[in-house]
Amino acid sequence: MLTDRRQQVLAALIHEYVAHALPVASRTLVESYPLGVSSATVRNDLSALEEGGYIRQPHTSAGRIPTDVGYRSFVDVLLSRADLPEDAATAEAIRKMRETARELDELLDRTSSMLTELTECLSIVLPAREVALPLRRIGLSTLMQQPEFRSSVVLVPLLRMIEDDSLLGYINEAAGDDGPVVRIGHENKDDSLGNVSVVASHYGMGSDAGIIAVIGPTRMDYERAICAVQAARHALGEL
Repeated sequence: MLTDRRQQVLAALIHEYVAHALPVASRTLVESYPLGVSSATVRNDLSALEEGGYIRQPHTSAGRIPTDVGYRSFVDVLLSRADLPEDAATAEAIRKMRETARELDELLDRTSSMLTELTECLSIVLPAREVALPLRRIGLSTLMQQPEFRSSVVLVPLLRMIEDDSLLGYINEAAGDDGPVVRIGHENKDDSLGNVSVVASHYGMGSDAGIIAVIGPTRMDYERAICAVQAARHALGEL
């Protein structure tokens, strides 16, 4: 269990790494975040976080980057927050789209496109009747702009899961019934998703149920993704 201060240092490091995709130095944290402690204290906290497996140093002379364990600790704090804001703008946009969409498929396609734009990750929104069907419409261009997916070693396994439809079955199994569930990197049961995080939720009930998922690198903006999926879940649950 991390102390509040070390959780704050970890959160600052994750925010910085999500923003820039570069190892984070202690000096950057001290200069850019109101941690209220000395440089020496931050360095000691980073050493303790590294010893605990929350962060790692990719090169001897480099700063640190989060591990799956570090992301999990960060996400657990987010999910436990009673004041985690729903993305009200996203929910309202979906409600307005519902008024203008000619049919359900159009609404879900437009919702998926909006979530992709908002999160800069791959987004999937499907009704229950299509959960077992092939993924016919997947906008990968946004995902491929992320540094992690410029490597074929990371991208190709994900593409294969899309092509053989195993990704959809996995997302459906992973999605939460009471709100977003987050699976990070090696928490995913399939080794092909070892560099990928999934934020997924079911929406609606009975014949009106479906799934919402945001899929991206472990270096995703988790707060944005969780809030967006939650907002979409509530808005689509009103169908």
